[in-house]
Amino acid sequence: MKHTERSQALYQRACKSIAGGHLSNFKQRPGAPQTFFERFEGARMYDVDGNLYYDWSLSSGPCILGQASPVVRDAIVEQAGKCYSRQYTQVQIEAAELFCRYVPCADKMHFAVTGGESLLYTIRTARAYTGKNMVVRFSGMYHGGTDVVLGGVARGGDDRRAENRWNENDDYSRACYTTGRARHALDDVYLIDFNDLEQMEQLFRADNDIACVVMEPVCMNISGCVPQPGYLEGVRKLCDQYGVLLIFDETLTGFRIGLHSAQGYFGVTPDLASFAKAVCGGIPGAAFGGREDVMSVLDDCTCLIPGTYNGNSLSAAAMKAVITELARNDGEAYRIIERLGGMFRDGVLEAARRHGIPMIMQGFPGALFPVFTQREVIRNHREALLYSDLDKMHRFGALMKANGVVGDDRYCVSLAHTEEDVLRSVEIADRVLGIMKEEE
Repeated sequence: MKHTERSQALYQRACKSIAGGHLSNFKQRPGAPQTFFERFEGARMYDVDGNLYYDWSLSSGPCILGQASPVVRDAIVEQAGKCYSRQYTQVQIEAAELFCRYVPCADKMHFAVTGGESLLYTIRTARAYTGKNMVVRFSGMYHGGTDVVLGGVARGGDDRRAENRWNENDDYSRACYTTGRARHALDDVYLIDFNDLEQMEQLFRADNDIACVVMEPVCMNISGCVPQPGYLEGVRKLCDQYGVLLIFDETLTGFRIGLHSAQGYFGVTPDLASFAKAVCGGIPGAAFGGREDVMSVLDDCTCLIPGTYNGNSLSAAAMKAVITELARNDGEAYRIIERLGGMFRDGVLEAARRHGIPMIMQGFPGALFPVFTQREVIRNHREALLYSDLDKMHRFGALMKANGVVGDDRYCVSLAHTEEDVLRSVEIADRVLGIMKEEE
């Protein structure tokens, strides 16, 4: 049994000055105490009560080099000694050059601070370029906290326009519902299902005012649904056919799935793409990039991308250091991540098999999702609701944390993980699955 007295006390103290006591209240239960950490060693974290945790969350994905990475830390310290604000320095150019070198769609890029902000800028850019208005999103995908891209569900029937509500028995759409949203914020948004080209084509035929399709190339916030063979190619073809810009939200896949991100991994190039999280290795920072003719709408300063901290020198230094490290030795980092992620996936699946618990692991080696289902694959959020047990997924995550493994319903691999970390984490997963079997 873990001691939690000091964490509990810090949480109570936080509640007196921080609204809700949370740094982010997304997917949080009101009053649920947080765990406070004070020491990080590779992929291991120690809380203020001295408890050890194996870190598979990586601060919700960004820390691809590990927590407290010396590569990121040294880059920040060196840059801070020169300039730590958003002044024009050479480091922004160097970071931008690296970004454009490795991101296939990025003839040019622009800095932002957060993933949600960057994604909104791609939508604004797409609207400015096309002169069209409507945005197509996908059920179950997450694109940040702003009104236009957060949650919502389709009205139903043939009307795929989004509404600010949730579906009964859908805890993910409930988690993405928010009070205080502008009344008409979702009027310009359609919601369709991932891995369903027919829905997309029907929508394109019905509305010629669609500016862009915004999609995670892998569903990175629930179930880890990957594109079925030919799906992304079909999306690309339809967008070209109907004059719609294709935007990849690579907040989580960007520089995690591969050096050339999801667009390189799957061989499908979008018109625009938005990046955050791993691109700066845990430091706040984001970017978007795209085709030169599309990005040229920013040249005359009529399509605005404001932000005091866009391209701040600390974020740019971190971006440069992280991409340089990931590119080292012909991208050896991804071979390491693939091997360790494969070990974790295979170990957890073997434990599930021994306990007689139906489970698959979706996603890719750098970000894996345990899905409790009898099916061989879950293709989209609709199928996740119909054919998988989301309560078991959340229970698995809660028990893993209680036993010393931190994840976010997805398990991300960093270069700080070792084989011992993987083996210990698999042992804990085996123990957790045994508990869950007894609970059935």
